[in-house]
Amino acid sequence: MDVPTMQADGRLETRRLATTLPLYTATIFLSAFLLFGIQPMFAKMVLPRLGGSPGVWSVAMVFFQTVLLAGYGYAHLLVSRFTVRRAALIHISLMVLVLLVGLPIGIAAGFERPPQDGETLWLIALFTASVGLPFFAVAANGPLLQAWFARTGHAQASDPYFLYAASNIGSFLALIAYPFLVEPVLTLSAQSMAWSWGFGLLLAAIAACAGLGLGRGRDGLAAPETVLAPAAISARQKLGWVALAFVPSGLLVAVTAHISTDVASVPLLWVVPLALFLLTFVIVFQRKPMLRHSWMLTAQLVFVAGLTLKMAFQVPIGWGGELALHLGLFFTTAMVAHGELARRRPDAANLTQFYLWMSLGGVLGGLFCGLAAPVLFNSVAEYPILIIAGLLCRPGFTAMRIPPRVQAGLAGGVFACLLVLVVSEQQRTDSVRSFFGVNKITDSPDGQIRTLVHGSTVHGAQRLRHEDGSLVTGRPEPLSYYYTGGGIADGIDAVRQVRGGRLGAVAAIGLGTGSLACQMRPGEGWTFYEIDPQVVRMATDPTRFTFMSSCAPDARFVLGDARLTLTDAAAGSLDLIVVDAFSSDAIPIHLMTTEAIGLYLSKLKPNGAVLFHISNRNMDLGPVVTATAHTQGLATWIRASRQTPDLMPQRKYSPHVAVVARKAEDVGLSAAQGWVQQEGPGTARAWRDDYADVIGAIWRKLAPRS
Repeated sequence: MDVPTMQADGRLETRRLATTLPLYTATIFLSAFLLFGIQPMFAKMVLPRLGGSPGVWSVAMVFFQTVLLAGYGYAHLLVSRFTVRRAALIHISLMVLVLLVGLPIGIAAGFERPPQDGETLWLIALFTASVGLPFFAVAANGPLLQAWFARTGHAQASDPYFLYAASNIGSFLALIAYPFLVEPVLTLSAQSMAWSWGFGLLLAAIAACAGLGLGRGRDGLAAPETVLAPAAISARQKLGWVALAFVPSGLLVAVTAHISTDVASVPLLWVVPLALFLLTFVIVFQRKPMLRHSWMLTAQLVFVAGLTLKMAFQVPIGWGGELALHLGLFFTTAMVAHGELARRRPDAANLTQFYLWMSLGGVLGGLFCGLAAPVLFNSVAEYPILIIAGLLCRPGFTAMRIPPRVQAGLAGGVFACLLVLVVSEQQRTDSVRSFFGVNKITDSPDGQIRTLVHGSTVHGAQRLRHEDGSLVTGRPEPLSYYYTGGGIADGIDAVRQVRGGRLGAVAAIGLGTGSLACQMRPGEGWTFYEIDPQVVRMATDPTRFTFMSSCAPDARFVLGDARLTLTDAAAGSLDLIVVDAFSSDAIPIHLMTTEAIGLYLSKLKPNGAVLFHISNRNMDLGPVVTATAHTQGLATWIRASRQTPDLMPQRKYSPHVAVVARKAEDVGLSAAQGWVQQEGPGTARAWRDDYADVIGAIWRKLAPRS
């Protein structure tokens, strides 16, 4: 080879190496952004199909974690069994197939209506048919591209794990962008089209990455087609990777459940722990982490000590202090576990195997806390368990060599303790946990009031004793939002009076303690729609609450999500629908969309009405109801909360209520009682099944009143 040719090849090789790192970094970033973008987008598409059931989110979590594991397995297979050239051909062919047959993202044909039984299997089949192939293809890119980068001859190719930071930055930004930028602006169909364009760009970028890897010059470096020979990995190492990934993954679910149940009900609070979780990966896989591992080991002990002291001495630190304490403990524990993972990472030849076992640990942690714990425990008992497990992730414990007999004894002791915990949790009566969350029943210190709380949201209260300590007998008095003279009771009574003093058929969506039942009148036929069977059990148990047994012993209950179960009601049969499901931080959006109101209209009589209870600490939902009802040609009346100091000691909370009807004479609402008819569609944008702006509702609540 002559000198000019060698010089030209050298310049080409220099340019190739200069391009390699930016291209691989950008491609991995884009892949992670798309990976996290598809999950909330498609889950929202499915929600109306299953009535918005929270089960959709849990099944989605299990599905996406499982397919992520499968994608990592596929990447490991490509790297360990095929040359770069052949692996690139296989993967690019897969992505082309996705582009041709799997996009744009949407509900697959044949899944128009769910079955009466076996919804979980139906959902898994729906996810698989609709997004299984696109998600699988994108899921493989992180470890696959890092393995390819290790073969490029770049100066940093020997340790490509720093690219995992770029991946998690992409995931982090997608997580933040969806609720704050994507959801408020784009409909689901527009989101799907944008994702398709992003996938096409990703395909081109991956082809370019493969081209750079295959285009290595004739410079005597290791041949690009060589399959790297990995060193043997022991079973102990693999188990360590699984355990170190299991703990922070499970702790992510547990701390989210704990802070939303026992600390604060704040919309989108789940974003914060997940963002911190992704941030730990960004930090620990940097070449020079901004937070040293030794600092995190110390900080973890500080937060554990702080939590222990706070619990032992019941130190009041406010919900902000509690939030900081729990999130700080979670962050430092995840940093310790992920830091140990980063320290134990193998050489580049075993990169894909490392990610495969790490992903398995993450899946198991999510399954334990997301699916098993709600069945085993009646409180968020998995949280302290995982805090202890987090301490065992420290290097002093993981490096211990324990004799087999001692290991067996310790394992037996741990199993026995867990068994005792499960039995004691199952016998609890003050805390009842279901697939939909934790419901706590508490009595006031003086024994006068019993309250049902879901998270930190009150869902009903009953007076047990008078102020003199004597037992309350007879028909119970509705308290909380449902007291006589409050907006809900007055709204129901106004509709009743228009109909001559008695309602016919009424559908009440949401049960709580059953307080609303005591607003019934003789001869009225009320049906309560409730998604959580545990709530029905509590409300109908006279040893806990007596509203149902005293006021509506023959009331009918329909279990399931109202968007599904209400479809079985006869068309034009209802005088009134009461939608009481929006007081918590995670509101069921699908019950307030244009399509939902269309369903309500089809079930109402021509002069029927819908009453929405829209009290919410964090969101102003009145403009949403107004705008959405306007799209159906309906009028809206709103009565704002009129809380007074004398109501609070009585456990009476003035509700924020909206009533929707075709004409004013259908409802008979009086301005003297505080009802204000809304003019036009208002300033908010109507919600639909493919569009909702939760952030806008939060901002309206925060905005100062003029």
